[in-house]
Amino acid sequence: MNLSFFFFSLLFVSTSLFSDELVSYDYEADIYYSNLSIFLDLDPSHEITNAQSKSELDIYSELFLNTFHPNIFLAEMAIHPMPILGLYFRQNNEEVYNKAIIDDFNIVKAMTAGFEEPYSLSFFVGRMIVFNKEGEEHIGKNRAYMGWLVSIGDYSIKDNSAHYDKWANIEFKLKGTRERNDKDLDWSFRLGSQLHDNHDFTDTFYIGARRSSIDYKKSIWSFIYNSAFSTMLEVSADTFELTGAEIAIEKKIPLKYSAKMAFGLEIGFLYNSGARYRGSLKDEGINNYQLIFRPNLKF
Repeated sequence: MNLSFFFFSLLFVSTSLFSDELVSYDYEADIYYSNLSIFLDLDPSHEITNAQSKSELDIYSELFLNTFHPNIFLAEMAIHPMPILGLYFRQNNEEVYNKAIIDDFNIVKAMTAGFEEPYSLSFFVGRMIVFNKEGEEHIGKNRAYMGWLVSIGDYSIKDNSAHYDKWANIEFKLKGTRERNDKDLDWSFRLGSQLHDNHDFTDTFYIGARRSSIDYKKSIWSFIYNSAFSTMLEVSADTFELTGAEIAIEKKIPLKYSAKMAFGLEIGFLYNSGARYRGSLKDEGINNYQLIFRPNLKF
């Protein structure tokens, strides 16, 4: 992957040129989205705001009012393990893959639907605040961002098959993770456009949102405190015709034998219209509804 070579070259350069006070690193491991990140402090004369004691509304206000005063540059290399596994399975077990269809239900497609790239390289410029507990130096994922994000890659996925496609996402994004001893909260809002070099993929505008909550002390039957909701809507950049939509709900079950571990099962639907693909990738049917079935483990 040329993208990985570029990222690790950037990692080497940042380590060599900048002091430890200006550069920090983090990683996230997940079966659907794993990443390694580099953070560069753009405003070292001002300490990054610690919003540990602020309410959620105050957090949004802090980020919005300072959007045009960026204090962070972020580079991230991400891979999507489960979608990559789906690619591998179909490529090496085509006959078994086709037999997995029962009444138009394919378990491999259901478990990987919605992830259309095997990996990506992203760059973010914007405002960041942190949620740093007193006496703790490691921030980890306890951060919130608002700003501009550019992501690039060279392959796109359709029906668990990879197609060479130099693509780019340009979006305005609000994202945050707040981890406490007994509860976690994640939120994300994005508005942007995806551009494709492969003309069999339609260029789009999209809007999406996700909110996830886990309370490890609540009952496993608590839907309000242990659930996630996500939605997405996209239209063609040329005609503004609806090309796709997604809605999904996830139930999270805290595991009693671990203080910070939960099993999640996300179920939903992904709609692909006849305008989403063109040429050799265009589906025979006008509409295509795909079930989403994503088991996951958070730790």
